[in-house]
Amino acid sequence: MGKSKKFVALLVVFALALSMVALSGCETEGDTDTTEEGTERAAITSTDDLGEGDKVGVQSGTTGEGWAKENLEPNGVEVVPYDDILLAFSALQAGDVDGVINDLPISQDIVKDETRGLEIVEEIKTDETYGFAFSKDDTVLRDSVNWALAEVIADGTYDDIYEAWFGAAPMSYPESESGITAKPAGAPALITAGKIIVGSDTAFPPFENVEGGETVGFDVDLMNAIGEKLGLTVEFKSYKFDALITGLQAGSEFDLVASAMTITDERKQSVDFSDPYINSNQSLAVKKAD
Repeated sequence: MGKSKKFVALLVVFALALSMVALSGCETEGDTDTTEEGTERAAITSTDDLGEGDKVGVQSGTTGEGWAKENLEPNGVEVVPYDDILLAFSALQAGDVDGVINDLPISQDIVKDETRGLEIVEEIKTDETYGFAFSKDDTVLRDSVNWALAEVIADGTYDDIYEAWFGAAPMSYPESESGITAKPAGAPALITAGKIIVGSDTAFPPFENVEGGETVGFDVDLMNAIGEKLGLTVEFKSYKFDALITGLQAGSEFDLVASAMTITDERKQSVDFSDPYINSNQSLAVKKAD
């Protein structure tokens, strides 16, 4: 082989070596995901990684939707609402959205199913709490539930219910805001005597869900414990989440709402809330990185 041919061969070998180094660097420089176009993008580890062209799923009418619209839409992220949060998570699995913004406890319950291939990568601190909602005309029922809730927390029943649905003891307890320490003397005005009819969007496991024709969940067990303290039975009635407040205001559908509903100033304009019964924040769930 002549000198010129040897030189060309060396150049080829050198170029190939550089290409291999470059490829190696791409493979080891952190996790990546493949987009629909087949190109790779950095794995999503927080909402800071979401931007122009990305999509997040939310449930329509929830505080998660409100947070996403306020904080992500200005960055070019498309917020996609679904009637049912499980539809949003199915869309995430299918790759139709890049993430789901939703209440942390609910998301934790959903992603613990490893077959979904999903994970929570960020807790979004919003200092949210859930409360039971009441008509502003029924303060006796509200105060009675506040008293019973405090009793359920004090005697340890709350801990048992929490551990049954979340698999661990509560890290914090909701704080009483009403100051109710005694059971109200008057009887609450109920649609059906001796029974609290509860309106709920029963598609929020582990808070409320229908299994085998029966409504089960954390809210259900907690309301049953509260009803027991008050000497009342409890019946859950399914409603779409964004129609619960108007249904409550109608006064003929149900006596209160228990549906993992976040206490907000806006909602307080329409309904009264109980003391908080659980602490919650928002979260970002994504597909697990390959």
